[in-house]
Amino acid sequence: MNEQQAFEEALRIQAVGAGTPTLTLDDVRGRATRIRRRRAATGAAGAAALVAVAVVPIALLAGGDRSTDTLPPVSTPTVSDTANPVPVGPSAAWIVDGEVRAADGTAFDLPLDGEVSYLLRMAGDEWVLGAYPDGAGGEFQILVVDSTGSVLSTHPATDGGLVRDDAGTAVGWIGEDRRPRVLVPGAGDPFVLPVVLDGRAVPSPREILPDCSTASCRMFVEVYDGSADGSSDVVVSLDGTTEPLDRLGLLSITDVSPDGTLVSGLVSADELAFEYCSAVLELASGEELWRTCDAGSFRFSPDSSAVLGADAYLDGFGHSFAEVRDARDGQVLRRLEAGTVFDERWNDEGSFLVSMQTNAGSNELLLIDLDPASMEVVESGAGTPGDPDGIIRLGG
Repeated sequence: MNEQQAFEEALRIQAVGAGTPTLTLDDVRGRATRIRRRRAATGAAGAAALVAVAVVPIALLAGGDRSTDTLPPVSTPTVSDTANPVPVGPSAAWIVDGEVRAADGTAFDLPLDGEVSYLLRMAGDEWVLGAYPDGAGGEFQILVVDSTGSVLSTHPATDGGLVRDDAGTAVGWIGEDRRPRVLVPGAGDPFVLPVVLDGRAVPSPREILPDCSTASCRMFVEVYDGSADGSSDVVVSLDGTTEPLDRLGLLSITDVSPDGTLVSGLVSADELAFEYCSAVLELASGEELWRTCDAGSFRFSPDSSAVLGADAYLDGFGHSFAEVRDARDGQVLRRLEAGTVFDERWNDEGSFLVSMQTNAGSNELLLIDLDPASMEVVESGAGTPGDPDGIIRLGG
């Protein structure tokens, strides 16, 4: 695997379940010209990986953190298997060797051959995949499956993103006709919102906002238009109503807290200096609570009290750390610095998951608790240092 292939694979890994489109290195280079108006995390489903605005020197593509590993030894029986999964919470899910595994013991083989870009779980034990199935002529598709992996329905879509609300009561995407779709558990077919989102590129859904139901639901979408920033944020409702979303002085929005009171996003970006600064603001007033240039891609915890992020740009083909900060004052509450971090997700309000590779090449899925501080190896597999093949992919 050459350096470009390694980096593109890392981009795909970070896109899984995060609502970030599958990108190539050329896509990243193209978006670099627009980085001053973008966040350091442009995903959806409440958050996003840094991949959409990563600007990385070619010399770093095969790199990663060179620090000494500080992971707990795996000599104790901490590595899970499908028969005895580590109890990490009902929302946690990941992909290992073509198999979807969940913390509640659910496990099934991916129901397709091809590339899976997104994995989201809905209430009612339905799963939604965004994928490029083999034999589909390179077309992107949405697959709804049950907990056995049986396909319930298939929907053509544009690969602009696959998003979910924080409660798991709805999943959304953009159809080939550029009309947003919203699917609720058990519905079978998605609602087609009666509005066409025009623009020079495929619109990117970022998040389904809180309190989505069959009677009232709103999707937050970024539309690439002729505005001064090159794009604008809009909120589209089930009835087709489209309202502009104020970015509150942010270059772009990363995440809205589950309780609807806070927003995170990028406040400044200098691609030449590799400096990307993010902040958390009050959504109602636009007041900035704190900012940092050390980390970004901040995603709110289920109780809105903390944010989870990573260092502010890719170091090689991954990140050098993942950390949790207090959502109100930015204080660092927990940080993992070991090997190369590929992705991170909240498990619940008191713990998070990190997919990473040790400097020795082992691919690990870690469960990290905030209080009391502890770390568990949930999955472990052999790998090659600097090669993302075999990385454990996190889903939403």
